[in-house]
Amino acid sequence: MPGIVERVGSYISNQTEASPAYVRQLLIAAYRLYGLKLKYLKNPNLTDAKNYLGTVSMGCMVRPLAHPERQVLSSIFTPCEIFHAMGLYPMCAEQFATYTNGAYAEHAFVEAAERAGIAETFCSYHKIVMGGVVLGVVPKPLAIVNTSLACDANNLTFREAAERLGAPQYYIDVPYMPGEDAVDYVADQLREMAGWMQDLSGISLREEKLLEAAENSRRTIRNLRKVITMRKDRYVPAELTAELYEVLMTHNALGMPETLRYSRMLLRDFGKSESAPGRKILWLHTNPFYQGIVKETFNYKRDPWIALTEMCYDSLNSMKDSDPYRAMAHRTVYNSFNGPVTRRADRAVRMAREVEADGAILFCHWGCKETCGGSAVIADALESAGFPVLIINGDGVDRKNSSDGQIGTRLGAFLEMLEGR
Repeated sequence: MPGIVERVGSYISNQTEASPAYVRQLLIAAYRLYGLKLKYLKNPNLTDAKNYLGTVSMGCMVRPLAHPERQVLSSIFTPCEIFHAMGLYPMCAEQFATYTNGAYAEHAFVEAAERAGIAETFCSYHKIVMGGVVLGVVPKPLAIVNTSLACDANNLTFREAAERLGAPQYYIDVPYMPGEDAVDYVADQLREMAGWMQDLSGISLREEKLLEAAENSRRTIRNLRKVITMRKDRYVPAELTAELYEVLMTHNALGMPETLRYSRMLLRDFGKSESAPGRKILWLHTNPFYQGIVKETFNYKRDPWIALTEMCYDSLNSMKDSDPYRAMAHRTVYNSFNGPVTRRADRAVRMAREVEADGAILFCHWGCKETCGGSAVIADALESAGFPVLIINGDGVDRKNSSDGQIGTRLGAFLEMLEGR
């Protein structure tokens, strides 16, 4: 299968400059076919919840690409319940980059971005998106909506994309420090953005639909928090790709009924799962889901296994407020990626304790200055709390910036050390 996908990816890459619209249709077709494969030829190594997760995630990429007139290009930290309530399709920029890698086509997008003047050291996720914009594979969306969370690349990419595509942009400014004043400030922006989006699209936002989407998010978060308490002593088979699918579910797909269904299925899976005697790993930041040595180490394994991924946890904050705008704002303002790195470090320690992790792996993704710069602080906090940490450097989506040999050696030594403990 990888050989076929590689050949298709090579063909797609060769067509990007001459036929961007054709490439977009090829990607849409590929994602649709893969979604059907996941639906009807389920991965026997995964539970029903994880297989369902894959099909929903594919749909979240196909719909906005196939219907740009309803697409809202957004960052991963943008609350999207308003869009779901209006029947619009948010397209997560980081998800687009991940799926482009999955199609073995990322190098053409990276090269196009760099030729257009995007720095080689820029975050690869955002570089791939900008490559898609430059080439014309990413179509002009209805709108671009992003928050200030959580990095410099995020703040640069969407402004540049809006200018190049001629698309209207709404920027949600999230105060650096959490607090109720900050929640009110962001909630007011979300209300304003909802009105702006209605004027732009000509679609009315019905209050009952927004309340329904917010309630879906509230119930989803409640279910996933219950799952976290079960992860310390129960095992459900997983893979690196499924971990990234769940990142989408806990961010841009919050509010969808499919996401709520997934959380219920996952809760059932853990409720009937077996004990987990193997070495439990807390994974911090994104992961190189495509990298051979990392897949061989963790996919479908009981020992070691990834008990929890940080980016599936960062936004699972309370949504108790009955006002949907304040509920979304609270989740955004209190995200652990907002504010000083010490907040993220404290959350990492709480996560490690909740799942009783044997150790943590902090993945420093290429171009992510926030994670690379804060890695020592996060590692110190975890190690002071008694959790060994491995910091590894790599790239979440660009194969040319990865090294199986180096990561494999360090990963093997770290896991041996945990076994000795």
